[in-house]
Amino acid sequence: MKKDYNRLITCILLAVVLGLIVAMCPAPGLGQDSTEKQDPWAAYKVIVERNMFSRQRGARAERPDSSGTRTPPPTPNPESYYVLKGIVQENEAFIGFIEDTRGGGTLRVHKGDSIARGAIKALSLDSIEYQLEDRTITVMIGHDLQGGQGAVTISQLYEWSQTSSTTLQEGTTQPSSPSGDDADMLKKLMERRQQQLGQ
Repeated sequence: MKKDYNRLITCILLAVVLGLIVAMCPAPGLGQDSTEKQDPWAAYKVIVERNMFSRQRGARAERPDSSGTRTPPPTPNPESYYVLKGIVQENEAFIGFIEDTRGGGTLRVHKGDSIARGAIKALSLDSIEYQLEDRTITVMIGHDLQGGQGAVTISQLYEWSQTSSTTLQEGTTQPSSPSGDDADMLKKLMERRQQQLGQ
């Protein structure tokens, strides 16, 4: 009986020693080399990039093309920042008032004056003719030198947001859906923003 008991104790001790040896020496291929360590946050990257509750979320970063460079968003032409605000006639000569929406200043222009990348070719009471390289663009009052609605600056967006929030706070009028020129301008802004985001 004592022999059986001693054998049992010996077997248990051998099992414990073997277990310790196996635990201290990992099997080949299971241990990670220090050069192969992975970023512990890599598994959570998708949550950080696509978290729908994050205030900083936005369009996913554009993937670089095969050369490794990113294509910058298109920049508006300088003419899109100059808007014709009015024309007056003084001593049989016309004077145009063009607002620089980036700086907020107003320029007085006459026939032949250079502005942006072109020059004023002719003025009448309701429009000007803007010469840009080999093209002549007729610009109506309220339009930019390309004949469109013009680029919107950050300061204009801020002013519009302040105007709409003041109207809502007063409670006198409810916002209505834009119509006519406003709807066209908003559509162009949304299309331009989608182009900038690469969608």
